[in-house]
Amino acid sequence: MNKLVDELNQQLAEINGKAAVVSIHHLADLDSELNNNIKQGILRSDSYHRLVSFYNLTFNFKPPVDFPAAQSIIITAALQPKVEVKFKSFDKIYRAIIPPTYMDSTDKEVMERLSSCLAKFNYQLHPLRLPLKLLAMHSGLASYGRNNITYTDQWGSFFRLKGFYSDLPCQEDTWQEVRMMEFCHKCVVCLNQCPTGAISRESFLIKAEKCLTFFNEGSDNFPEWIKLPWHNCLIGCMKCQDVCPVNKEYKKFIVSGSDFSEEETSMILQGVAKDQLPLDTIEKLKRICLLDDYQVLQRNLAVLIRKNKFLEV
Repeated sequence: MNKLVDELNQQLAEINGKAAVVSIHHLADLDSELNNNIKQGILRSDSYHRLVSFYNLTFNFKPPVDFPAAQSIIITAALQPKVEVKFKSFDKIYRAIIPPTYMDSTDKEVMERLSSCLAKFNYQLHPLRLPLKLLAMHSGLASYGRNNITYTDQWGSFFRLKGFYSDLPCQEDTWQEVRMMEFCHKCVVCLNQCPTGAISRESFLIKAEKCLTFFNEGSDNFPEWIKLPWHNCLIGCMKCQDVCPVNKEYKKFIVSGSDFSEEETSMILQGVAKDQLPLDTIEKLKRICLLDDYQVLQRNLAVLIRKNKFLEV
């Protein structure tokens, strides 16, 4: 069976991906770990439940009823760059960054490679909804940074996680304790550079209620305490990742995304309903995986343009 896991990784390597396999019996361990972290105050109950509600996280720590043959969990990581998007407004070009992990195009590639490889041995994949970062840590696929972001030895934090149930037997379980990267024990660069003070010296569990990404992914107005110069991405935040020494080889790994014309930018800023946008504009939004977050895009783009004008004064 190790040969099959090796073959899975060979297939994924061709698209800059990799995988680890753990037993489905660890579902109870995940459930217990989250509950214990809340009981012990390691993870604040109000913050956790706020995140669950905010992101509509419906984790199910029971084996899938509609896939009773499931024996293992396959967790994958796929290399992703930052994506630069351009907007034209009043004859000026504004450049904005989408961090790694937001582009879901790699999900399809990973699933197709895994499905094709497993099918040759009569095994299947099944979707799951579980805490992927925690799974990646326990599987050995990744480690936590002090900033609560996952890192791999190969790509730093420039990758996207995806998980699946499978009926593939798990003969060699890679389950291990969650750990923070060794490098982080002697480094506090991200802590010092985080504008909101969300990163802690004591733990790799950040203060989610202070994290700019949390607010930048929602559609509500930003709290008054978040200062204009802190905004740096079209969605999410790259402050701690860009300064992280572990990311030094990848922080300039940027590819071009969609370019929006003056008219398109104006429609976005004016809040024209997405179903009223030209088809070309809709396709551009799909290409950068922001059509579903269109309302967030309108607000965040306006803030980034205001920031740019503020810095020019």
